[in-house]
Amino acid sequence: MNDNKAINSWASFLFIALVLISIRLTAALFIEIYYNQNMKGYNYQWIAAFIWLLILIKILISPEILYGYNALNKKLNENKNTDLILKTIWITPNTTKVNNIQHEALKEKIEENLINYIKKIEKVSLEYELFRNSKMTLTDLASKLNIPKSHISYLFKYHSTISFSEYKKLIRIHDAIKHIESNYLKNNTLDSLSKKVGFTSYNPFFTSFKEISGVSPLEYLKMAKVKFDEKKKVQPQN
Repeated sequence: MNDNKAINSWASFLFIALVLISIRLTAALFIEIYYNQNMKGYNYQWIAAFIWLLILIKILISPEILYGYNALNKKLNENKNTDLILKTIWITPNTTKVNNIQHEALKEKIEENLINYIKKIEKVSLEYELFRNSKMTLTDLASKLNIPKSHISYLFKYHSTISFSEYKKLIRIHDAIKHIESNYLKNNTLDSLSKKVGFTSYNPFFTSFKEISGVSPLEYLKMAKVKFDEKKKVQPQN
């Protein structure tokens, strides 16, 4: 907050300085044109005016200078957002109004680290191990990432299109699909797969799989086999 105020103060100072120099330059031009006299120090005044004009243009095209680090972080987050793997579920930047006093206090600190937080969450999620624990909680995720639980909770509340519970299902179905595509079901059952990825039983696994992938596990298995057979056909024979 203090950094923002300091930057805003400097921006105001530079703007006022430019206005004063512009007034002096205008006055010098007026005196020279109408009175055919040179104003003292005018000969090199245009150089200073040109430099200050460049400074003003820089300020106008750099929101981080006028508005502080929040604007800079927003700008950086927009660029980093393209690196996110599950970017369709994340909301960056946040457009939802914070309706909790505690969250309002956390907002600035969390949003400064927003993309880094999301990347850390994605990394540990797509390693799958943590999510294979059927009793895995938000506390477990926060502990694994060494990030305060309140920060993770805030992120899923204001920066995600799905709840943490739905996110767990999404990651587990991703995990299941990878297992299916690596031929896990050749020697194992669907019930075994459901427990392997973190579901307590087959029924919620089946429902979640169809909800997220659009097809049942068996239908996906058939599709995966077709793709595998087609891939084998196009591979060169030795």
